[in-house]
Amino acid sequence: MTHTVEATAWTLIHFCWQAAVIAGVYRMASIAFARRASQVRYLLALSALLTMLVAAVLTFAWEMRSFAAPSNVTASSAVNSAAGYGDFPRVVAPGGISVSEAGADRIHSIPNLMGWIDAFWVLGVLALSVRGLGGWWLIHRLRTSALPQAPDAVCAAFRRISAALGLHKTVLLRVSNAIAGPVTVGALRAMVLLPVSAITLLGPEELEVVLAHELAHVRRADFFWNLVQTLVETLFFFHPAVWWISGRIRHERELCCDDLALRICPNPVVYASALFHLEEHRSRQMRLAMALDGHQSPQTLRMRIARILGETMPMSAPRSLRPFSAAAVFAAVVVLLLPAPQVISGLSPSPSPSPTVSVTQSPNSSAIVTSSQALVSKPNPGTARAVPRLAPEPIQIAQAQPQSEAPAPPPSEPSGPKSTYIDRMKAAGYDVDLDKMIAMKIQDVTPEYARSMSQLGFGKLSADDLIACKIQGVTPEAIEQFRKQGLEVKSIHDAISYRIFEVTPEYAEGMAKAGFKNLDAQKLLALRVQGVTPEYAQSIAKQYPGATVDDVIKTKIFNINADFIAQAKAHGFTDLSLEKLVKLRISGVLDDESVKP
Repeated sequence: MTHTVEATAWTLIHFCWQAAVIAGVYRMASIAFARRASQVRYLLALSALLTMLVAAVLTFAWEMRSFAAPSNVTASSAVNSAAGYGDFPRVVAPGGISVSEAGADRIHSIPNLMGWIDAFWVLGVLALSVRGLGGWWLIHRLRTSALPQAPDAVCAAFRRISAALGLHKTVLLRVSNAIAGPVTVGALRAMVLLPVSAITLLGPEELEVVLAHELAHVRRADFFWNLVQTLVETLFFFHPAVWWISGRIRHERELCCDDLALRICPNPVVYASALFHLEEHRSRQMRLAMALDGHQSPQTLRMRIARILGETMPMSAPRSLRPFSAAAVFAAVVVLLLPAPQVISGLSPSPSPSPTVSVTQSPNSSAIVTSSQALVSKPNPGTARAVPRLAPEPIQIAQAQPQSEAPAPPPSEPSGPKSTYIDRMKAAGYDVDLDKMIAMKIQDVTPEYARSMSQLGFGKLSADDLIACKIQGVTPEAIEQFRKQGLEVKSIHDAISYRIFEVTPEYAEGMAKAGFKNLDAQKLLALRVQGVTPEYAQSIAKQYPGATVDDVIKTKIFNINADFIAQAKAHGFTDLSLEKLVKLRISGVLDDESVKP
């Protein structure tokens, strides 16, 4: 058992530098393969994490083999072996061989230190195991509580996409009220859980691309590899490099599924819109499940959206260390450094007061003296011969030089045909946040469109105005047509309102023929909002030649039409003005059954 404890502790100690080296190699390789396909980058990150696991297993096997030597040796042979290999130096007093009590205490303190390291590691593994078991229990509850009644159209699309991806095994589709985003669970019996909100929130095309993303996880066996990834995180929780590479794996995994989904549903705008809508409804995360958002931060998810839309977004600054990981590293440093002076002093000999070592020995004994300057054996007991001074060998202590990563050079401004949408929009004067940039991209707001709209005499339009204009189909040509037909366009909001309420040049021309000419934008919009047609306005104008636009609007609001006027006249109401008709409608006199003929 002691051998296992020490082997485990030494494995954890060696893993600190092994993982750091692997992470450094991966960092350089990731820079070299930055422009390769997402699948290549994913395999590179996964290989780095698996290499860490293999290195730890091989180190543990090596340590156990080192402890497998026979232990039934004499005390003198153990001392001679230690001296010969230089593990624990001994100072020999004149007259015989003796091991200092302090040195023996230091030797016995090492197993105790190993025990503390193992105890700290076991506590961390247990804590993360509890978290993993909690996630597994939550997934089990979701599987059992999910509803099998999915809409027929969704089930048909699900089967069609499964066939397109080449999935031969059965994948279940279930609907759940307990999740905010679609997730995929199960390695052997895969199941896609679809939230009710996704069915009601997303359109048919958006829902299909979401299903394609989740089925891509099934095809790639991502649930299994995520379990392996969680195992490595649990075993080596104390090393920040493990969490960093693990985060890169999750990021690249989602990009791989995005690429597969876009092969089935090749419309990137639809896919980006689905991600953008579901991002607003995210809640809790289940790290063991495969989710559409990839358990990523909103900023990273927006970067995925920009990538789907064809934009190259620079990676954001790396996030700070997780609180648990930082605390674990601090605790490990404390555990390792507190007994460091004792361990170092036990591994180094006490400095001798003189560079010359004299040995006096009895005839029946032989002495082995180990010092930092010479190893001296005295065969003749009669004389004490001085050992000539030897130049002490310099002891080189390798000090870890802080390696400051050279700051990444700022991305060069792309020019020509390689310039991105964001760069071109910024050149057009729209340096807005990423959300508005994505919304403009989805609505196909181009820099050329923004420049042409800014030349209409309304000044530079805001991003929201550009999006509204694009949605309503407001173009420079449409505004020019409004003006040619006599429609007054004082601001861009007038043009947008014309489109929303269908105020067309034909409508203005019809109102002019009904007797209402030279109407400004506000009056046209007011007439259109109340549903006043040219025919209705003409009928009111015939009976009341002096009627104004406000009178027509008022009669429409109170539903005063030709039938109501005829009914009032039939009941003996004469000399009816529009004001009297409104009062009759408000009073409800003509609606009473007793007054009807």
